[in-house]
Formats: sequence, structure tokens, C-alpha cells
Amino acid sequence: MAEDLFIIAIELGSSHATGIGGKKMPDGSIQIEAVAQEPSSAFIRKGMIFNMDKSTQCVRVIKKRIEDQLKRSVTQVYVGFGGQSLHSTHNSIMQRFDEQKPISKQIVDDLMKENVNTNIGDLDILEVIPQEYSVGTQKQIDPVGVLSDYIEGRYLNITARSAMRTNIDNCFANVGIHIVEDKLIPLTVADEVLSDTEKRSGCVLVDFGADTTTISIYKANLLRFLSVIPLGSSNITKDIMSCQLEETEAEGLKLRYGIVATDLTEDQSKEVIYTLPDSSVITKGKLYDIIEARMEEILYNVKAQIAESGFGRDSLVAGAWLTGGGANLKNLSKAFTNITGFDKVRIVKNPRQTIHFAKNLSKNTDGQLLSVISLLTKGTQSCTSPLIQEQVTKADIFDIEETPKGTGSEEHEVNANAPAQETGLNKEERPKKGKNKHKGPSLFKKAIKKIKDISTVIVGDED
Repeated sequence: MAEDLFIIAIELGSSHATGIGGKKMPDGSIQIEAVAQEPSSAFIRKGMIFNMDKSTQCVRVIKKRIEDQLKRSVTQVYVGFGGQSLHSTHNSIMQRFDEQKPISKQIVDDLMKENVNTNIGDLDILEVIPQEYSVGTQKQIDPVGVLSDYIEGRYLNITARSAMRTNIDNCFANVGIHIVEDKLIPLTVADEVLSDTEKRSGCVLVDFGADTTTISIYKANLLRFLSVIPLGSSNITKDIMSCQLEETEAEGLKLRYGIVATDLTEDQSKEVIYTLPDSSVITKGKLYDIIEARMEEILYNVKAQIAESGFGRDSLVAGAWLTGGGANLKNLSKAFTNITGFDKVRIVKNPRQTIHFAKNLSKNTDGQLLSVISLLTKGTQSCTSPLIQEQVTKADIFDIEETPKGTGSEEHEVNANAPAQETGLNKEERPKKGKNKHKGPSLFKKAIKKIKDISTVIVGDED
């Protein structure tokens, strides 16, 4: 039934592993019924699992929390991932023919297979985006049917270290959950926040994560470039920790006062916002300088990667779209414009689809759930089954141990001479006296004792 088609998505991020359970509504909206989030920095670094035991335990906890909220058993999931080793490379495969002939689908598929089988060392090709095909003197997106004696396929391969996907597969196998499909978070988020018009006009999507910052560039409806910078918002937290603060304190200051591209007056810069145990202080000016210095470094790296792609801001007409936890820093749009030169800058926290949350869940106001919600929207298969309820059967009632004599069990015995309406037994069913009398507790005595133990029927002794 449609109401039972729950989709489960889990994103393995560098700061948190997040799982959600929800379903697609008839009107096209998404209803989120369960959210579970656990810290992941102890076993994931820059997108790569480095501690299998802790990652397995974390996924197991997330699974249990989702099951408790949905009152259903999780049987399979959609998994999203990204990380530092993720990047794009261009590759070309060509084929010549003795004479002109129509390009068939088989020829195109053979080119794709040859591209996928390209030896790239210890890297895996996770995704292939065909860019265009050169057929004779023409360039085609779909070359099938075109007459030519020559074809060259150009591909954008998204690659990552082989261990990235292997470790994820092993982690979920340890938990006993089937992975329906694993997806690259940068591509999934782009599909949910960017329209076809924006992809066609050209834009850059920048995801400011905890350990990494991911740059994706789209033009003419295709992904043209993807790169990951090994710097993120957690670096800002570590910089603040250099002021002799614990991580939780530094993170708290970043979230409360985090701002870039600001001009403070002399009095404002001297304002004390934190006092250390040794009575030394952190001023607003000092904190802002720390945050702004690291954020400028990240933004200059973003600018360099955009230049590396070969697409300037003039060709990316739809501008820049900023997502991720780091995008919550105040004035980030202004700082991005100052450094990269993009005039059109937009911060995105939710997919274009309407999202509803159950009453007991907090809404995605800070955009932290954007990636995992985008992943859920890609799901098509039911990922849960009804929980198996424990039931007390008739066999359970009579399956009891013998009660030794002298243990005080006499209080549970039924008086064989008692009237039938008091014992609940018909006259014919009462135990008979004589040589057929049972030794030890009778079947009915066992039944009454068991029933009393489970608090279903209480039978008192006759005085």
C-alpha cells in the first residue's frame, strides 16, 4: 500500500551520519516521519571511513532510532556519500570505420564500455556523464543515426579511491542492511536544488561541508566539472580552539558569532564575548579575524577551482548557489561576491519540492538535512516492513515448569469442591477424587497459576 511505502536514506558525512525515513505524497511533496543523527568524526574523515567498528555501530544506532520512530523494521536503504578523493576527469574514446555508416546505439554503448574500463590505478569510476560526441565535423549530444566514418565520445568521469565504496558496502553488510543504491551527494543535491533552466544557463554549486568544500559546475544541462577542496567549516572550529578552548566551546562561538566580510568599529572589536579560566579574554574582533581568515582561504580556493574548470563567471549566467552547514555563516554571500566576482549568489537550505515534517520533528531551518532529503527524493523502493509483534499464545499459557512442593504455591490451587460458578469450570470438568487424582499440581492448577502470573485472570483461594 502507498501509505506503507517508506523510503530510508542515510548520508555518511564527515561531521554527522544522518538517517531519515519518509514517503512521497500524492501531491509530490515529501513527508518526513523519522530523523536520526549521530556524530561521525570519530570514524569518518573527509568522507572516508577509517574505523569500521565505530561506523558499523553508528549505522546500527541510526537504524534502531528510525525503527523506533516509524514502528517499522528497516530492511534496506539508499546511501549518499562524498569526500576529498572525489573529483572529475575528462576522457575521450574514438572509433573509425572503413566507410560512412549510421551510428548505432551499439556503437555508442561500446564507446561507453571502453571508457568505463579505462585503467585509472587505485581509483574507481563512480559516475560517467557523457559530454558530447564528435561525429565527422559535427558535435552531437545524441549521435545515433548520424552518418559518419568517425566518432569520438567525450566523457566526464567522476572518480574516487576504491576503498571509499568498499568500506561503505562492508559497513552496511555488517549491520545486515541491503543497500538499494548508493549515490554521490553533490550530484543528488544539484538535481534537487537546480532547475533545468539554471543548469542550461550555467551555474556553480558550492557545498560548504565540515571537512571539505565541493564545487560543481553545470553548463548546457550537463555537469562539466567537479572538484573537492580539503577544507571546511571544521577548520574554522579548530582555528578558534587555538585560543585554548574545547571543541564544543569553539563550535558554540562559531555558531553564535560566525560572520565574514564585516566592518567593526574600534569599540565593537574590543567587545569581550568570552572569558577564559585564566581570566584572558576573546574579543569580538579577534574571533571575527580568525573566522574571516580561514573563510577567505576557502573562498580563494573555490575561485581557483572555478578558473581551473575553464568556465568564467560570464558564462555561468545563473550565478552561484551555496549550500552546506558552512553556508550558515552570516554575510557569506557578500564575501563570496567580493572574492569570486559573482553578482548572483543564493544560499539554499531546502530542495525545490515541498517538505513536511512530523509534528515531533524540527524543521530543516539550517539546511543540515538538505543532502539526505535530496537523497530520499531519489528513492523509489519501499525500505521497511512491519515489525513482528510478540504475542502470548495458548501454548505459552500451559508451557510452565513443575512447581516443587513446599514452595508456597498452595495459594494458587483451586478447591475441587468449590461451586462451578466460582472456579469458572463446569461440574463435569472439575478434578475427580480417587485413584485417578493427579500427583502434584494439576493441569488446571498450572493454567490458573500461569494466567495469574501474566495478570490476565486472578484466582483467589477459598477459605
